[in-house]
Amino acid sequence: MAADFGVLGAVEARIDGRLVVLGHARQRSVLGVLLVEAGRPVTVDQLIERVWGEEPPQRAAGALYSYLSRLRRAVADAGAVGIDRRPGGYVLTADPQTVDLHLFRRLVTLARATDADRSATELIEQALGLWRGEPFAGLDTPWLNAMRRLLLGERFAAELDRNDVLLRLGRHGELLPALAAAVDEHPLDERLAEQSMLALYRCGRQADADEQFRRIRRRLADDLGSDPGAGLRRLHERILAADPALAAPVPETRAPGVQLAMPATMPAQLPADVRAFTGRTGELAALDRLLAPPEGDEPPLTVALLSGTAGVGKSALAVRWAHRVREAFPDGQLYVNLRGYDAEQPVAVADALAGFLTALGVRGPEMPLGTDERAARYRSELTGRRMLVLLDNASSVEQVRPLLPGTGSCLVLITSRDSLPAMVAVHGAERVSLDLLPLPDAVGLLRRLIGARVDREPSVAADLAAACARLPLALRIAAELAAARSDVSLTELVAELGDHQLRLDLLDAGGDPRAAVRAVFSWSYQHLPADAARAFRLLGLHPGDSVHVAAVAALTGTDPGEARRLLGVLVRASLVHIGRGGRYAMHDLLRAYAAELATVHDPAPERRAALTRLFDDYLAGAVAAMNVLHPQEPVLTGDPDAARSWIEAERPNLAAACTYGAAHGWYRHAIAIAATMFRYLDAGGPVAEAVTVTAAAVAAARADGDRAAQARALSDLGRLHRRQGRLHDAAETYRQALLLYADLGERAAEAVALRNLGSVHWRLGDYRQAAEHYRRAWAHYRELGDEAGQADASVRLGLVDGRLGDEAQATERLRSALELFTRLGDRFSEAYVLSLLARLSGGPEQLARAAVQLEQSLAAGRQAGDRTAEAYALTDLAAVYARDRRFAEAAGHLRQALVLHRRIGDRASEAEALNDLGQVLRAAGEAAEARTQHEQALMLAREIGDRYEQARAHDGIAATTDATEDCRPHRDLARRLFAELAVPAAPGLGLPAVAPGG
Repeated sequence: MAADFGVLGAVEARIDGRLVVLGHARQRSVLGVLLVEAGRPVTVDQLIERVWGEEPPQRAAGALYSYLSRLRRAVADAGAVGIDRRPGGYVLTADPQTVDLHLFRRLVTLARATDADRSATELIEQALGLWRGEPFAGLDTPWLNAMRRLLLGERFAAELDRNDVLLRLGRHGELLPALAAAVDEHPLDERLAEQSMLALYRCGRQADADEQFRRIRRRLADDLGSDPGAGLRRLHERILAADPALAAPVPETRAPGVQLAMPATMPAQLPADVRAFTGRTGELAALDRLLAPPEGDEPPLTVALLSGTAGVGKSALAVRWAHRVREAFPDGQLYVNLRGYDAEQPVAVADALAGFLTALGVRGPEMPLGTDERAARYRSELTGRRMLVLLDNASSVEQVRPLLPGTGSCLVLITSRDSLPAMVAVHGAERVSLDLLPLPDAVGLLRRLIGARVDREPSVAADLAAACARLPLALRIAAELAAARSDVSLTELVAELGDHQLRLDLLDAGGDPRAAVRAVFSWSYQHLPADAARAFRLLGLHPGDSVHVAAVAALTGTDPGEARRLLGVLVRASLVHIGRGGRYAMHDLLRAYAAELATVHDPAPERRAALTRLFDDYLAGAVAAMNVLHPQEPVLTGDPDAARSWIEAERPNLAAACTYGAAHGWYRHAIAIAATMFRYLDAGGPVAEAVTVTAAAVAAARADGDRAAQARALSDLGRLHRRQGRLHDAAETYRQALLLYADLGERAAEAVALRNLGSVHWRLGDYRQAAEHYRRAWAHYRELGDEAGQADASVRLGLVDGRLGDEAQATERLRSALELFTRLGDRFSEAYVLSLLARLSGGPEQLARAAVQLEQSLAAGRQAGDRTAEAYALTDLAAVYARDRRFAEAAGHLRQALVLHRRIGDRASEAEALNDLGQVLRAAGEAAEARTQHEQALMLAREIGDRYEQARAHDGIAATTDATEDCRPHRDLARRLFAELAVPAAPGLGLPAVAPGG
């Protein structure tokens, strides 16, 4: 069994991909020490000192032996891995290259040894990709802390090496954002400053490069009492002199989203290459000519259009050519099947853009809301990158136009049954029209698929090709049927096919080549066993793109083994093909044909029963996965990695089932699937997808007349709107939910809706209205005897008091809530309230207590994979650290929280965290960096309408304005906004905007 170990993050062990339970922190510390020394013995004294420090407990040796014994059992299944007692001490007998730390060091060593910059880049990015967070996360011993600092230094050195290589490759533009973030983290590092200055200069920002030098010169003088080194001074002089030797080399672009913290992966979305591809040499040559070097410095976007009738092989040709030339597009390939001729579910442009942006590394709130905004961001992400974009099965110019990059460095390949004349006239597309295969090529394809029988009966093979209208899709299906009936001559098979064609021609005498495809479909279908034919028909009903075996079992009402056998029959008949991850898919023509057959041969009740079984299966799978990832009952157990993998793989089908169900009468399934998906998506998934699914649930509940379900879905939708910063939409949605709950008499749900509506008014700066909603929620909770709800409402009322300057009342409410949370054993909420009290008037003891409990909350959030809880815990910890004047730690936590807020899509919390970071940096004396954070906060707060954060941002900008600027405009705006909000005009670090569960 394969074993892998990690210390570049939490200490972990995996056997065959399964996470091993390693026990408590001290036991994990023992394994962490052994992993650092993998293959080398560690004495008992060394282990005790490294695990407990200089003052171990009296029974440390006994505890150590117990920990070693448990760890030995934990990794016992890994075969060649063990923990052995040797003369020199204990040794972990694992291959060091199975430990991420040692693999990281080896990859970095190889990168530094190679002379090829591209290879060096790939090696370093592989190395950095091994990092999952801080080394030994959650463990705290003097030795591990020292080792953590050492490893973070090694990582930083590797990042600097990578920066040098990327600059040599001319990739300064894409590197610049990461360099700016790194300079914020390491403001005194001269090598990093040199890299940033060079990138700025090469991007045409000479003045900014000069300012970068002046900034680090001031910092070095103030903090270290020294001047910049010779290398930095020389670079500055050459920049001022516009030294031609500093000019950028020819760009070597890469996948988007270069980040120091986590290297981006290169999108590689092409479907699998086509088996037995034959002919099309002229068309391939025409496409090859598009790769010729363009004339001029700024070439226009290259667009190729493959057009032709259904089944003629457009997609196969596009995929074959894309695989042939993929090396010419080093930044990756994007692919989407637009399903333009699917009457039920063509891909919406907004969804296609969201998929591309996600592949390009855009997360959370960075995902624009509207189609136009997504298209603009998509064009920005592709600027300067050499990428291939394959848009398959497009139906119109309108479906394609927003998906076109705005840069000549990319190439777009479109396939369509339509000739799309506007693509040629307006966008200069090079059209390559596909006709039927020439007869020799059609026979050649049959030869590759059938074999020597074609040469034994050449004239009959030509007749078979003609009977298939020389369409590749029909030829493949016919060939598979011929191969499966090796005892029947080609002459007999052609005659049999002719009979089928004659019958179909009598019904449809249009002369359309697609009629031949239908004839071949019919011919192949007639030779299927009855159970496989039924499976084929029912597969045509599936609303998604691809299916797993379990879904086919549900559709057909069989077990997985039987479903796999049926799929095997269909694959051999070329009616279904296997895609990535062992999933099965159908050509769109075949799916339409299968659905047509289902309406003829399967009565409506049977079709409905099949889809009901399918939706039941998806719902059960989603519930099971969510009960592992976010259990509602503590007794539930399972493999979180497997659960997460399942729900990620099935997310498109779950969404399709939800939207299809809402539109076609499976209302209960749509409501339940959406509610279950919301639990997953709300913990850090794509907000745009969550909005689509939840809106479908609202529609389904309305159609079903289920007002309770409608209210719940509206509440979920309101939460999503609030996270997106669409505060007025959130308020309206919450109001609708509140009215329904009140009419239904659901007092507990009404209280939650009141609380949530209050939180929206809080964000909008309407504190009186927020307090009124919170008071009504508190009264409901008291009426229900819900102490946790009363405590929560008290916290929120305390937040209002604190915001309005009544700290005494705020402290009283928070202490009352703290007593309740402590008695109820709610550690998360207790930690949160402690952080609020610490911000108000915390002394050293209270600050320490808050920090300890928040660290526990942070660890629990990370273990559960709940990014939202993790982000809030980081923000609260930062506030406690800032209050304790631990500014470096506070800033680090806020930066981590910002990353999570952006991935989650919590734009309101992002604006608040930016202002908090600005205030922390300002308190630490880093005025320039602080101003940058406040400026970002101001832009975001304006977008979402958060007037308080706008006021804080103006106040921060005014406080960080240097002597050369007038701070009065920002100061006046801050005062005016604070006055309008009726809050104190000189806020401290501020109270969080959202209480637990908001």
